[in-house]
Amino acid sequence: MSGQIGPGSLFIVGLDRRSDRMKTHLISIFGAFLFAGPCLYAGSARVEVGDASVTGSHLKPYTNLWKLTQQKPGEAVEEAGTWSDSLESTVYKGQPAMKRTQIANYTKKGIQLTFVSVFDPKTMESFFFDYSRSDNGNVRHVEFGSEGVVYRHTDSTGAKPEEAKAKLDRHVFDFYGGMYGVLISALPLADGYAAEIPAFDTVTMAIDWVPVRVKGRETIPAGAGKKAETWVVETPTKLYGRMTWWVTKEPPYVIKAILEVPKGDAGSGEIAAIITYTMV
Repeated sequence: MSGQIGPGSLFIVGLDRRSDRMKTHLISIFGAFLFAGPCLYAGSARVEVGDASVTGSHLKPYTNLWKLTQQKPGEAVEEAGTWSDSLESTVYKGQPAMKRTQIANYTKKGIQLTFVSVFDPKTMESFFFDYSRSDNGNVRHVEFGSEGVVYRHTDSTGAKPEEAKAKLDRHVFDFYGGMYGVLISALPLADGYAAEIPAFDTVTMAIDWVPVRVKGRETIPAGAGKKAETWVVETPTKLYGRMTWWVTKEPPYVIKAILEVPKGDAGSGEIAAIITYTMV
């Protein structure tokens, strides 16, 4: 499920310039409503790209659909739209790859967000990520290479395209751009598992070490009268709020997700809204 959230933005209006960039990052990730740092948990190990314990070799093509709801403090839950998700096999520069396509439709606002992620299923390292937003011409393209990342974007229709490059000292995962919960499902999940993974943040143009913590197991509804036994995994990022994932090792991998959108400084503990994704 975005810029980051990629980081991404959840609220579209009423933001100052800095907040708008960060939350637009989250919109990319999680929607049109409207997480970096030292190890947060004792015993957490840093898991690099190429670590043999991280693999998507189990991934198979699928299609999935979630409904989205939003709840602001003191208000009732509001339906927002749907978020589709599909995974298919492809080839990138002669190499076997997989392509994940996600489309968020915000029915009341009439906005559609499209996310396309192409990655190496063996290591879960991303090749590139594309994003587009239907109402304002915002587009983004991120290329991941051996020496760093290239980020090209156009903020709105008619705006001048911009490009930024970041040289990195290691390879990174595209957690915030479009891989989110599918990447989490490729980790060696187990009771008590805690780790940090290197994600790339297009807001800061730098590596953000995202904490990952397994909270336990839970059997939850999985659409159409079905249920699934899942791992419950938290990714409490420092900048973009806490995300919780209910994931499996079987298609469609991500059964449910909740994003707690921070109000102002994420360290304040105040929540602006809670976005929930549940399978249809």
